[in-house]
Amino acid sequence: MQRADAFLLDSAINFGPMWLLIWIGYAIDEQSSGDSGEVPAAILSWVGIITMIAAVVVQLIREGRTGQTVGKRVFGIRAVRDRDGLPPGVGLALSRRLCQVLNYPVFGLGWLWAIWDTKKQTFADKITGAVVVTADAGPPRHPVAWGQ
Repeated sequence: MQRADAFLLDSAINFGPMWLLIWIGYAIDEQSSGDSGEVPAAILSWVGIITMIAAVVVQLIREGRTGQTVGKRVFGIRAVRDRDGLPPGVGLALSRRLCQVLNYPVFGLGWLWAIWDTKKQTFADKITGAVVVTADAGPPRHPVAWGQ
């Protein structure tokens, strides 16, 4: 359960401000007569998109350096390299993030895979050689499944 909770919190941090600003811009545009609301709405939308990009980049750098996004830190887990237990580095964290799209096809099978996998890895984790462990775990590392 920790992985799912961390994912939801990270998603809210990364995308929540963007959707809020876009929604406010839409409300301003709808309340304005003529074209007077289009410029503020467009500005708010672009600020929201830039905010989302900045949040994603900051989270990616955090995960690369420490193995933890804000969500992972709150829920006491971290992503590490399976071969040596060290933080993944920004490159591997980015690769893992990009590979997570492969977890969604076929009813989220890639995410569910972690429930019965011996190392509790999703498809993205397997491809990139990462594992999610409890943050305070010393060697040996203890994988954390989606259902925990």
